[in-house]
Parts: sequence; structure tokens; C-alpha cells
Amino acid sequence: MLKDIRIGIPIIGSKYWYAGVTIVESIISSVTQMPKEERPQLFFVMNDENLECLTLYDLIPLHEHLFPLIDGLIYVGTNADTAHHLIHYPFVHYASADLLFENIDLMLPVNSQLYPAQPAIPWIPDFQHHYLPQLFSDTEIKKRNTLFQKIADHAPLVLFTSNDAKKDFLQIYPSSPAQTLVLPFPVHPKDTWYTGDPHQVQKKYNVPDNFILCSNQFWMHKNHAILFKALAILRSQGQDIHLVCTGSTTDYRNPNYFNKLQEYIQVLNIKDRIHILGLIPRHDQMQLMRRSLFVVQPSLFEGLSLIIQECQLLGKPIILSDLAIHQEESYGTYFARSDAQDLASKIADLLPIASPGPNLIKEMEAQTEYTEKINCFNVEFFQFILTAKEIYRSSLQYPNISHPLKADRITIATSLAPNKDISIQQRAIESWIHSGFHVVSINSPAEIKMIQPHFPTIEFIAAKRDARETYGKPYIYIDDILAYFSAAKNRICGIVNSDIHFFKKDLPAFMSIEATDSLVFGPRLDVESFSTISAGNFYKGFDYFFFDQNLIKHYPPSKFCIGLPWWDYWLPLIPLFSNLPVKKVTTPICYHIIHPSNYSIASWKSLALEMMQHFSLPPQANEIYLGYMNNYILDLIEKTSTSIEYTMN
Repeated sequence: MLKDIRIGIPIIGSKYWYAGVTIVESIISSVTQMPKEERPQLFFVMNDENLECLTLYDLIPLHEHLFPLIDGLIYVGTNADTAHHLIHYPFVHYASADLLFENIDLMLPVNSQLYPAQPAIPWIPDFQHHYLPQLFSDTEIKKRNTLFQKIADHAPLVLFTSNDAKKDFLQIYPSSPAQTLVLPFPVHPKDTWYTGDPHQVQKKYNVPDNFILCSNQFWMHKNHAILFKALAILRSQGQDIHLVCTGSTTDYRNPNYFNKLQEYIQVLNIKDRIHILGLIPRHDQMQLMRRSLFVVQPSLFEGLSLIIQECQLLGKPIILSDLAIHQEESYGTYFARSDAQDLASKIADLLPIASPGPNLIKEMEAQTEYTEKINCFNVEFFQFILTAKEIYRSSLQYPNISHPLKADRITIATSLAPNKDISIQQRAIESWIHSGFHVVSINSPAEIKMIQPHFPTIEFIAAKRDARETYGKPYIYIDDILAYFSAAKNRICGIVNSDIHFFKKDLPAFMSIEATDSLVFGPRLDVESFSTISAGNFYKGFDYFFFDQNLIKHYPPSKFCIGLPWWDYWLPLIPLFSNLPVKKVTTPICYHIIHPSNYSIASWKSLALEMMQHFSLPPQANEIYLGYMNNYILDLIEKTSTSIEYTMN
């Protein structure tokens, strides 16, 4: 259980980089919402480098609201007297990192650093220097590249908070033996966000009504200039909009940048519409967000982009640059990041339907969604910690061997359904990606146009045919999914229903082992919500299949489709009748929110007859007989397949 695991959390972030504080706060706030008897022990870890920054960056005031929620403070270093003088809180002192790791099990997130031969999980937020080298000195670029290369070469596990950053890592360091896991940390709202008075805060800063908000440091990559230009375009068209900007006005990489922006505002003749407030208290920032018409995030690069989650928590519209990391959230309106005219157009479209907040109804809805999101995250975090502990245990026990959980990337094929709840499918697909799978969705071209904007992080394959003439909807034939895998380079292939959630972080490694020369399948656990998974019930059918590419040649042509009845029996039956290894996972590894079935009895009968024809059974369409056959086949699959348990943790 997690309650016996001790986790060290480095103090990161500053008043100039509040995202670091938010990440730390996210871990602690999430864990403290677990039942007390189940949650791990948490300790803040400070070292001599932190001591130099405590006063300069207000580290203690920024983090001390979290002190009552954790199990203790740890200082690592040789300046204990200085530490006592600066920290003003009781702490445990360890003279070295070696002593620290004798007393904790894991440390995370270690921001772009490496502790060789220690269970410290390096976190790489982004690769901004790779895409925007003009914003960094040669020394900074060399330092980052050297450090990231060491992490790629020597870290057993690397943590990412976005799929975009993980993708970059795999492209830049394709030969890295590290296991890569994505864990997007949620933003936790404070009660005062919803109980504060946005009108009073608006008056405090002398901000007019009907303003839009941009909360970014004034750094070059935050791209304020294109937002200013868009406002100038709108003014020339007769639309005057007030813009409020919050955030530090200092860019250490370009100290004169803010002055140049001010000059640009003068040139554009919009100074009377720009209200720059600089760094303000976080509470005030959130009240201004509530009061605004909407938020604009024009950035050219982001590693976290927490502003999207903040807008979601407040039910606030947002316009965002079309970065891949922004699109991972599937929230807001996107504009072409280098096109001021496109941004002006998006602002103009939103203005007529926007009004000053707060919108109390949307805020209440957002709080309900937040509760479910945190329950899901805690399940993911639970699995992440267990997986990480196993990875470090194995890597430290066998330091000269590539990590045993490292596996070739496995592709899951599905067929996303526009007529199903998109948000449920989004969370399902996110769980697959977070587990480490590559995902493709095979759909008709018309469906791809409808759903692709909601799923920017996966690959879409246009089907050359579909089953709408036979079954009334563009269902995708299992034969065509198998044909896709026949032409792919994957040794291990996966087919999964689009609303199934995986909460096991090392599933690719498990399937890579078990599905070699075999087919592995299993049932889902039906649950009312992800906060009640212990009360779920196994479904009498199967929703996920992983199999060796070599098995595909054994499947004869058929009319079965993903999303319709009987296909989940068809996939294990063929290898069973071919005397090939078929394994049923008896451990609950996937979950499904209960909803009514939407296929017709006619399609059930039609495909039952298809099944009978393949196995030379007498073609009887009587429902009682077909029901008996259904139970007989299910029982046959259960008895003739080998039962296995998920054993990676």
C-alpha cells in the first residue's frame, strides 16, 4: 500500500515561475484527498541551493500554506545553522543525498536534474530551447543539452507532464533506455477562488468593465506582441477592447524586452486600452479571471499551460495559440499562433457572446467535474508510484541491464464514436497515452472531420469502407483493423473499445511479454464513477485485446465490426480453434462508466448468424437459441483460455 511509501518533494518554483509551485501544490493537494490510511507520506526536501534562493524568491512564503498538509520538512546539506536561521520551521537534517535516500523511497519531481543511482524521478517540463534557440544563450543551450542527455542516458524513468514533451524526448533521444511516463498534474482550486469578490478586485486595480485577460510573464516566447497587434486590428475595424495583463515584467534573458513592448503599444496606438498590472497576488489574479470576458493565451511555447485548467475550473472561455500542448486539453478556441488577423477574428467572434463574470452556474458545474478528475488522477498517481518504485528497484538491483519494463511501443487501434460522450472517450484515450501506448482511430472520412479536433494527440486512419449500408452506421470492420496491423511494424497489436479506461502505467511492458505469440484479452469493470471502482462489476464480454502480429493470418474474412455484438467473441475464438495460446486477464485493469447499450437486436441476430455460419452451426434465428449459443460460446472461451493475472506491480 502507498501508506508505507515515503516521497520526497523538492521545493521548486518562485514568484517568477509560479508553475513550479502549482506542480508541488498539485501533488500534495491530490494526495491529501486520498483516505488517510491509504496515502503515502510526503516530505518537502530542501538543499543548499534552495537556501540561496529562500529569501531571493520567497520560497518559504510561497510554500508554507502546504506545510500543515505534509509529514515533515527535510534539509540536505552541511549548513544546518543557516538552514535553521532561514527556514523557521522544524526539519530533519541529512548531511548528504545518500543519507536522504536511506530514509525516503522516491523523490519527485526533480526538475531537469539527475541523482545517479538514486530513486529520484527527473521531470523534464519541455524542450523550449530546441524549438526557440534564439531565446537562449549558447551557454544555456549547451547546459540544457548536456543535462538532458545525461538524463536520457542514465535515468531509469523520466516524468513528463504532457504528451507533447514526451513526444519530443522520444524524437530527440530515440535510443534512450529510460521508461517514459506522462502524469499531467491537475490544478487544485482554493475555496476563496469562488467566494472572493471579483468586483472589488476589479475596482482595486481600476480596471474597466468588459475586459479580456492575459496572465503571462512578459517573456519573449509568451508572444504578447501578436495579441497587441490583434487588438490594433480590431480597433481599426471599430472594436475597442480593454486588455488586462498580469505577470512579471522582467525577462532575465532579454532585460529590455518589456520596454520594447511598451514602445510597440505606442506605435499601435492602443496604450489607452492596455492595462499592465505586473505581478499581483494569486487570489487577485483569479478574481480578475472570473470577472473577465474571457482569457487569451497567445504563447509560442508552453511546458505546462496551467492557465487552461484554471479557466476550466472557473468555467471561463479561453482563446489559445494552436500549440500541441494546448490542444491536449481539448478546451477553448485555437488560433494560428503567428497570425494576428486570425487571433483578431477569434476575439471578434467571441465578444458578442461573452459577458463579465463570474458565471456561478458554470463554476458549480466545473467543481463537479473537478471532483471526478481528482479521483481519476489519484488512481493514476497510485499506479505511477507503484510503477516507479518497481522500476527503480529493478534498475538499482541490476544496474548494467536495460530496465526489464522497457518495451517496444505498442499501438492500440480503436474507432472513436461521434455519437458517444466525447468527454468520456477523451479521458479513455488519455489513459491509454498516459500508460505509454500509441493510439490510432480508424474511422470513415466524414467521422474523422467531426471528431479529429477533439483528439489532437492521436493518429487517424481513414477507412476505405464502412458498414453503414449493412448496419445503418459507419462501423469499422474488424478485418480492416487487422489489415492495418498486418501492414504496420508493430509486433504486439491492440484493439480496444473507445470508452475503456486503463489505470496501469506499465501495461505496455506487461502486454509485450504476455502477448508474444499469443492473444491476451479481458473484461472491463463496469463502474458508476471512477471514485467507486472498488464497487464495480465485471461485464460479461471483452473490451481489450492484445496479440502478436503473427496471429492475424489465422483470421478468415468476416462481417464483424468494432462497436457491434459478437466481435469480442470472434477475436479470441479464432486463435483458440487454431490451437494458439489465448490468455484471459483475471485482474481488473480496465474500467468503464456504465451507460445503456445502443446497438439493435437486428444487428445482434444478424451477427449471431454470421458466427454460426463460420463454425458450421445450424442457422436458427430463434432468440432463445441464440441466447443459449451466446452463453455456450462465452463459457467455451472462459474454459479453453489460460487465466493470467496482472503482476507488474
